[in-house]
Amino acid sequence: MSSACDHARRRWLATLGLGVLAVNGLSSCTPEPPLRVSYHLWSGYEPLRLYVDVAPRETAGLQLIEVPDTEAQLQLLRLGRVEAAMLTLDEVLLTRAQGMDLTVICILDVSAGADHIMARGPCRDAAGWRGARVAVERLGPGRVLLQAWCEHLGLDPQELQSIPYSPPHQLDPWMRHEFDLAVTYQPYAERLRRLGALSCFDSSALPPILLDVLVVRSAVLDSHEKAIERLVRAHFLGLEWLHDNAIDARHRIARRFGLTPEDAFTPFVGLVFPPLAEQKDWLERRLSASLTTLSGLLQRAGLLLAPAPAVPASGRFLPRVP
Repeated sequence: MSSACDHARRRWLATLGLGVLAVNGLSSCTPEPPLRVSYHLWSGYEPLRLYVDVAPRETAGLQLIEVPDTEAQLQLLRLGRVEAAMLTLDEVLLTRAQGMDLTVICILDVSAGADHIMARGPCRDAAGWRGARVAVERLGPGRVLLQAWCEHLGLDPQELQSIPYSPPHQLDPWMRHEFDLAVTYQPYAERLRRLGALSCFDSSALPPILLDVLVVRSAVLDSHEKAIERLVRAHFLGLEWLHDNAIDARHRIARRFGLTPEDAFTPFVGLVFPPLAEQKDWLERRLSASLTTLSGLLQRAGLLLAPAPAVPASGRFLPRVP
């Protein structure tokens, strides 16, 4: 029989990473403060969220707090009501520029085709889009993708009419013909495609800059060490759980995203989940290059007025790779 202090061990599947993931001490005998983690509905966050849902004993002390959007997440961080968050890298960069001290502890996913610019009618050159109405979120990766697309075409973003609709709120206005372009992501890109939209650009054309990351307030790195380790493990175990329990996962995800079971995995199309074996390299080397490219795009988009301070990253909470 297992007890609260038994060591757990699970397989690490070759399709998600190399080697075996040893998960020790998922439950703790020593009382510790809870770790509150904010997030919003997005497929890149689902492996971790699902594992917390299906394995409450192994993830004891982790409190996931779902909010409508990133702005609500950042407000919780500013007020000290959460210690950690699942955010995009551009959001972390802008938050650091505002003085919040956050540390990246894990790369959750890389968008390599999950984010799209969808058009009503055929794709055009720069001249054909001048004056077009574009639905795009105020902040977040949509603004990064739009800036990159404009630079790709040689189009000045100021020549577009921006309408502040985030992807979950674009479908009804699209059917009312309120805009010509939508900066969106899965599964909303697929829903727009079914309404006749065409994808004119996606994140597969970019270097790896549209990333989702786990961040923690730097002030709690020591006081919440065990819980942070448990949080990072939960992401990788969630990827394993998705693979091993595809039928159960399909129905859970379908309910979450309002999809049929047959379309349940559509939100994951175009996402790459870096395996555990690559995480150290990401945190110590590749993240810096992504931040440099991202900082330039954000400055040219007018969202970042000066180069942001460095974004600290730490691999100390990663599970060991045997």
